Order: sequence, then C-alpha cells, then structure tokens
Amino acid sequence: MDNIIKYNNDKHHFFIGTVIDNINDAGVLKRIQKKIVKKYKLRNYHINNKFYVNCIYIGYLDDITAHKYMNNILNNLLKELTTRIKKMNCNYLEYKLNFDKLFYKISLSVKDNENNLKNIIVPFLHNNAILPVYNKKRTDFNPSVELIYFKESKYIQKKEDIKIMVPIENFKLDNLSLIRGTSVKRRIGNPSLHDQMFLEVVKKYIFPLDDL
Repeated sequence: MDNIIKYNNDKHHFFIGTVIDNINDAGVLKRIQKKIVKKYKLRNYHINNKFYVNCIYIGYLDDITAHKYMNNILNNLLKELTTRIKKMNCNYLEYKLNFDKLFYKISLSVKDNENNLKNIIVPFLHNNAILPVYNKKRTDFNPSVELIYFKESKYIQKKEDIKIMVPIENFKLDNLSLIRGTSVKRRIGNPSLHDQMFLEVVKKYIFPLDDL
C-alpha cells in the first residue's frame, strides 16, 4: 500500500470510501457539527479529523494483513469498479442515528444521481470483499458520512429528534480509497468503531474525469 512504509503489530480500522477533501464541502459538514453541539447541548462528544463517505468497513487489521487483503482481494475489485463507474454527483438524504450501548453516532446518508453507490458499488464490494472472508450479511447498502459521536443527550433519542435541515449542497465523488483509521487514544481490549480516529488515505482509485 502506497502510504504504509513501516509495518508493525499495531492494528487499525480499515474502510473503503471517499475522503471529502474539498474545503467547501467539508465546511458544510463542519457547520452541521457545530449546530448539533450547540442545539442539543452536547458535552461528552468527539469527531474525527476528516469527513468521508463510508461504503464498506473492511476490519480491524495490522498493516501486514491489510496489505495482503489489499493485494489479494481489494486491488482488482476497486480497479474494476473505477473503470465501470464515472465521477458521481451526490447529495445528502437524511440523518441517521445509531447506538451501540456506549455511544450514539449521527451521520448523513448519501445518494448519487444514478444510485450507483447503493445499487452497484456497495453491494459489489460487500459480495466480493466481505462475504468471502467474514461471511457477514449486510442489509443496509446506503453509504453515509459520519458527523459526531456522543455519550448521551436528553434531547436526542431517535433520528426524528434531529431538527436540523439536511444540507442541500451537492458534492462530487471522484475516487474510491482504502482509508485507515487510527484511534486517537491507545485502546486496550476489543476494537471499537466509536473511538475518535485519525483518518488517512492509504491508496486511491480515481474515477474517469468526465462527469455523469
């Protein structure tokens, strides 16, 4: 993998998705984060260093295992996808609220104009990269952008409680990337996806330049 220089036994979370690098697009999401914190008086919360559209969670792996996974399975799948799919025009659909007994997570589901994310990309990766290895079925193929994690709020118990307008701005996705998430605080025990993470792109696959 391009950015992995030193291999060690430390483990990281690995995802397939797209980091939102555009300043204006990231700014829209940062403003939403601030509104959530202020409106719902959040105190015990955290956010990651980058926004990204999360298509598939690969697993909690050390760099050597991730490197083998990338070379043996993911590389060809991502190359195939990025020759079949062009740059995508996307918009936000609705807020999602998940709870894992410790943390709530607020995210925004994402849809592209041609519905390629839900109908082609995520199912293709799930069926060919996840099922053969983990044998875990998935029913939700809607990708999303994670916004904020928090312990509790008396104002938010279900997604309908989030009374903030869904952003109307469109944005473009021009790549699929292998993304590595490193917990900001060193973890002892089982891995957790609600940890605050430092996210970085390990390898990027660019879609054709012409828009849909």
